[in-house]
Amino acid sequence: MKKTLLFLLCIVYCTLCTNLKAETLEEKVARLEAKLASLEAKTEATDSVITAEVIEPKKKMQPISVKFDARFDWQSSFVHHADAKPDYASNFNGRYIMFMLDGNISPKFSYSLRYRMIHPSHDYTWRGVFNATDWANLTYRPTKNWEITAGKMLVFYGSYEFDKNPLDVYMWSGWGGRVGCFQFGVLGKYITNDGRNNILFQINNSPFADPLDLGALYSYSVQWNGNFGVFNSLYSVNFFEYQPGRFVNYISLGNQFNFGPVTFELDYMNRYGARGTHFLKDFSLIGKLNYNYNNRFNVFVKGGLDYNMAQDENTPTEEVIDMLVLPGERNVYYGAGVEFFPIKDSKNVRIHAFWYSGNNNLSVDGPQSWNKHNVGIGFKWRLVAFERK
Repeated sequence: MKKTLLFLLCIVYCTLCTNLKAETLEEKVARLEAKLASLEAKTEATDSVITAEVIEPKKKMQPISVKFDARFDWQSSFVHHADAKPDYASNFNGRYIMFMLDGNISPKFSYSLRYRMIHPSHDYTWRGVFNATDWANLTYRPTKNWEITAGKMLVFYGSYEFDKNPLDVYMWSGWGGRVGCFQFGVLGKYITNDGRNNILFQINNSPFADPLDLGALYSYSVQWNGNFGVFNSLYSVNFFEYQPGRFVNYISLGNQFNFGPVTFELDYMNRYGARGTHFLKDFSLIGKLNYNYNNRFNVFVKGGLDYNMAQDENTPTEEVIDMLVLPGERNVYYGAGVEFFPIKDSKNVRIHAFWYSGNNNLSVDGPQSWNKHNVGIGFKWRLVAFERK
């Protein structure tokens, strides 16, 4: 009897212990579930912080570029006179040092400056500084299709010769070497959605105006820049005021044809004074053929004609309409050259050599009856001081 009672007590004790253990396990499971919920809440909070950082990134630095361009040449000239001893001349010379600064103030505002480190007149006033400044302007781009620029800028004459950096031109046409390239004014540009066409509307001080005088002489230009690969264009119509209320009209057709390594540029510019003159009486024709080998060598030939028979060569100065290619002038020029870029995939160093000549039966210096040959060899280099894209 005692043994039976003891056995029953053992069974009751074991049952109670088992129930206690079961309750303890349930409590542990509940605690683990609570900890898991807490970890999930912390993870969601961390993800929200990361998402916020992705949505609101740090402010991006605006692009800026600081560069210097310079060219150094040895040049020699030989002048053959019809009735006198030939003249020889040669020297080492520099061809400008240019400082260029371009960048963005914000996504809609950008700026551009090019300054030639020269003071030919030793004029250190603000006027002298701006005379040595090719351009210094601010551009506002409200949409992807429109730009508005104000300040000093390139006057858009519509010529591939004129559109180039002067450090890359070895022989100028009579017109291109005399025209005022840069003026203060305003510019509006329309860009088509495909980027192939730019239409420019420009109002500037006239290139015939005295920069030191408020002469109220202005120029008005419209230019079409077309970019189609095989064919590109710089076409413009310009009205330049040379006297108050009197204009000379320029119609310029700049054409560029690209066939693999061969590029041919042909500029035609007609000047018309609307006072008894006619088309094809006062014009310039410029052609250049260039062959590029492996982006390391350029070989080119160039020639042109400046012609003005719209007025008699004895026309009084105050009645002359075209002040750049004077009445009676027939200027023919021609030449050739070669360029070599010693650094692969870079245009920052260039070695060049060139020759050009021409016949002037009438020039700005009066009647001439001689041939002049010019040769040169030199190099150009570009220093990229700082650039952030």
